[in-house]
Amino acid sequence: MTKAGAAPSDQNPGEGRPIDEGPSPELVERFRQLGAGVDEAVSLIGELKRQKRELEDRLAEAARTRAEAVRRIDALLDKIDSLL
Repeated sequence: MTKAGAAPSDQNPGEGRPIDEGPSPELVERFRQLGAGVDEAVSLIGELKRQKRELEDRLAEAARTRAEAVRRIDALLDKIDSLL
């Protein structure tokens, strides 16, 4: 028998409390906090991915606008050169 009076097979090794008690309230709270942190991280990752897609779309639009501006400037320069 152990200090608590239970047979050794009825206790968690090194803990002194019966196996059927379940996890300690502190452990349950730590797992709850860990789960909440994971949920928050997943949410933030999703938001960052959404923002990245938006920025990539805006960058692509800016590149198209720039290319069109360069094309127009080149056309204007060609017209000016033909007048000289």
